[in-house]
Amino acid sequence: YGLLLSPTRSANVIVHLKSVFARHGIPEILITDNGPQFACQEMKDFANEYCFEHVTSSPKYPQSNGEAERTVQTVKNLLKKASDPYKALLAYRTTAVANGYSPAQLLMGSRLRTTLPVLPEALQPCVPDLQRLRHMEKERRMRQRECFNKIHGTRNLDKLLPGQSVWITDAKAQGTVTSVHTTPRSYVVSGLQGTIRRNRSHLVPIPIPETQTEPQLTQSNEKNTPETVSEPKEQQTPGVVCTTSGREVIKPKRLNL
Repeated sequence: YGLLLSPTRSANVIVHLKSVFARHGIPEILITDNGPQFACQEMKDFANEYCFEHVTSSPKYPQSNGEAERTVQTVKNLLKKASDPYKALLAYRTTAVANGYSPAQLLMGSRLRTTLPVLPEALQPCVPDLQRLRHMEKERRMRQRECFNKIHGTRNLDKLLPGQSVWITDAKAQGTVTSVHTTPRSYVVSGLQGTIRRNRSHLVPIPIPETQTEPQLTQSNEKNTPETVSEPKEQQTPGVVCTTSGREVIKPKRLNL
């Protein structure tokens, strides 16, 4: 669902969200980025009033909201190239995706009529098989995840604990983990810039320096151990050559002719 917002203030966004909810119903979970129009008290009050959970992605990490970012990129390219933006959006919504259904079929349960000729029977309501559709989507996303992890060599990072010192890569400063955020792989960190929220990929654990207790132990051991007198090395006789390992070198005997 696409809307042209100008300006993108929280009050303007809430009004458009209300119009969408009045048409399609209130969702259980609303996922957005962490922009100022979403990370504000007005949006929190709106979520409490309409009884839905509002989840925001990690700041400075748009990859965590990649599905919405990709959709925005696709719609922007459509609006740039099309002379009629509404006809372009209609074509996008009636084009089948990888699972075989168009966005209009998934939302409304029927195909939409366009300028292309189509039989009247094809426009009859037909609800997709949700169980089969969800199974196909799950397998497709698993394949995409495996390919991405294989190409980029991704791995699961260790979890951080409250009170652990970390290095914030985007801010280039040191901080301390205050708490674990409710969203996955997100932490609240306090530092010179105040209390901020960052994704796990932005935080590098700082190793704890080893305590200097070994020199004290060695000094106490030196006091308890008796002094040993080193024995003098045996003096080598002149004319005898030895190797580095101490073996005597015997010169070969030759014939005196």
